Amino acid sequence: MKIWLVSIAALFLAACSTVPDELAVTNEKNLVNYETALTNPEQVLGQQARWGGTIAEVRNSDDGTIIEVVNFALQSWGRPVASDESQGRFRAILPEFVDPVVYEEGRLVSFVGTVGEPIEGKIDEFRYLFPTLNVTAKYLWKDEPRTSNVQIDYGSLWYRHHYFAPPYRIYYPVPVRTTPTGDSGQSGNDQ
Repeated sequence: MKIWLVSIAALFLAACSTVPDELAVTNEKNLVNYETALTNPEQVLGQQARWGGTIAEVRNSDDGTIIEVVNFALQSWGRPVASDESQGRFRAILPEFVDPVVYEEGRLVSFVGTVGEPIEGKIDEFRYLFPTLNVTAKYLWKDEPRTSNVQIDYGSLWYRHHYFAPPYRIYYPVPVRTTPTGDSGQSGNDQ
C-alpha cells in the first residue's frame, strides 16, 4: 500500500512541473542558455536551445517568419518570467507563416531550436547583434489573469483593530475611596 501511495505522489509531483510537449527535449542539461549565445555565438552554433520571452515584433516574408523576442529567464516548465530586467533580444526564425494577430506584441512565447548565426540589426537607432534561433518547436502561452492583493475586512469597524480582543468590554470592580466630611457622619467621594 505504501508503494502505491509513493508512486501516486511521485506521479502528481512530476505532473506539476512538466514542460509542454512542444518544448520537450531529450536532454535538458545540454541546452544552450541565452547568455552563452550572446557572448560566444561561434562556440554554440548549431546546438539546441530553449529560449523565451515577450514578442516585440513579427515580420513575415516569402521565406518564413522572423519573430523578435525580448528574452526573459524561463521557469522550470518553460514559461518566461516577465520582469523589468531584460537579458536582451533574439530573433526566432521560423520556416512557416505565423499570423501576427495571434502572435501579437506583448504575448509570452517559448521556442526550441538550434542556435544560428547572429544577425546585426537595429532597435530604433541603436545597432544590436541579435542571436538567432532556428525554430523547430514553439509554444504561445495563454495570458494569466492578474491577481489583486486587495484585502477587504468585513468585520465591525469598532473592533477592526483589536482582532484578538473580546467582542464586549469587561468591567472590573474599582475601589472607591471615601473620606469623612464633617459632623453628620456622612461619607462621600472627593471630586
